[in-house]
Amino acid sequence: MSLNKKTKPYVEVWGDTVSLNHLLISSTLGVVLTLGMYLIGRSIFLNIPDLEPGLAKGYSLLVGIIGCLAAGTISSIKFKPKRIIEEKFESSSIEDILAAAGMTVEEEIEGLRNLDPDLIKEMEELELYGLLALIPEDSPNYKPEYKTKLK
Repeated sequence: MSLNKKTKPYVEVWGDTVSLNHLLISSTLGVVLTLGMYLIGRSIFLNIPDLEPGLAKGYSLLVGIIGCLAAGTISSIKFKPKRIIEEKFESSSIEDILAAAGMTVEEEIEGLRNLDPDLIKEMEELELYGLLALIPEDSPNYKPEYKTKLK
């Protein structure tokens, strides 16, 4: 890493890391477009003589929501994601993975014994045969093909 490279300040918002500068610009754009469109809609709809005032305010809110959606669209086009996704495949044993999760193999086996069939189906779709092979033979969730698909 070179010393000349500028580092941008990042903050965590709702579990996602974002650029503080882009967040402020997007937020400002959202407030300006949403409020601006609402006020424009309000001035238009409240000046329609045959329109009930409550209905005019409701329509104004809809115009404000359109402004909010426009701000979101503009921000998503202007500020592209900066994530770098790295895929690393490590050959870890099931025991190591369970230990990292704070579980023992025995606890996992007991958990898989009576697990909901819908969750078993999801695990099959994700091809988690390393875990499915732990299901004991006396369990209603047991299928012999889990051990063969593991290899």
